[in-house]
Amino acid sequence: MPGFVLALLLMAFPALAQSPHPVGSHLFTYQDRGARGDVEIEIAAVAGSACATKPCPLVIAMHGLTRNAIQTRDNWLDLAERHSLIVVAPYLDTKRFPTRLYQQGGVVGEPDHAKWLYQTIERLYDHLVMQKRAEAGGYVLFGHSAGAQFVHRMVLAMPQARYRLAIAGNAGFYTLPTGKAEAGGFEFPFSLEGTPISEGERKAALQRPMVLMLGDQDNDPNHYQLNNSEGAKAQGPHRFARGQFFFAAAEAEAKRLGVPLGWKKVVVPGVDHDNTRMAAAAARMIFSPR
Repeated sequence: MPGFVLALLLMAFPALAQSPHPVGSHLFTYQDRGARGDVEIEIAAVAGSACATKPCPLVIAMHGLTRNAIQTRDNWLDLAERHSLIVVAPYLDTKRFPTRLYQQGGVVGEPDHAKWLYQTIERLYDHLVMQKRAEAGGYVLFGHSAGAQFVHRMVLAMPQARYRLAIAGNAGFYTLPTGKAEAGGFEFPFSLEGTPISEGERKAALQRPMVLMLGDQDNDPNHYQLNNSEGAKAQGPHRFARGQFFFAAAEAEAKRLGVPLGWKKVVVPGVDHDNTRMAAAAARMIFSPR
């Protein structure tokens, strides 16, 4: 088409000039502006073809210990198309986001909630809604392994967050929603002892919707990535046992505090420490096939 004809068409029909949102797998840079200053974060994303012209349900997927956001995104490639989703996986590098900031959210030693890393997730959600890429009304927060550590601690620390469902799969160990006495004498990150999280926030967190997903074959006590510190081993010999221990502690704490537990435990049969299969199980659980 000659250039002048295209220009005339765009003048007559300005809607033609509006580029559709990218679909399929892609990368973009998100400029996070928060209390800790401006930070550029690379985002690996995938969007189903239906998301080219309309907002779609949003899944924010948190990577594991290797910080591989692209692989985390790729675990959702077919699922995004099948369920008409937009899935984003932030890359939180070890230099700027070490363990105390990523897996532990920066909670200890920081009474200012505005500086916790969890606020970045909320701002990313706002950004995608404002760009008309994600549906308003909340997001799904998914994490496997180290990502599951991030997810369940965000639930505990920030119950006012706007996730509509949080899913934590196969974490190496957990922060129990209790004091240190119930955690074998261990403080954070094994219990809430030593954090500024109040009892009121703990009550609210226990009532929020979270699914603890456990692969029943994630039971290797010698897995090369498994944390075997004394605090972690106090929760059990392997990830499957530690997840069971964590959920039992949550049930007991909710009963003690007199609040209904909004969390659920889902055991995924035949799955070990496999992010791809856990993502597929999460999608089946949340979204009806189309």
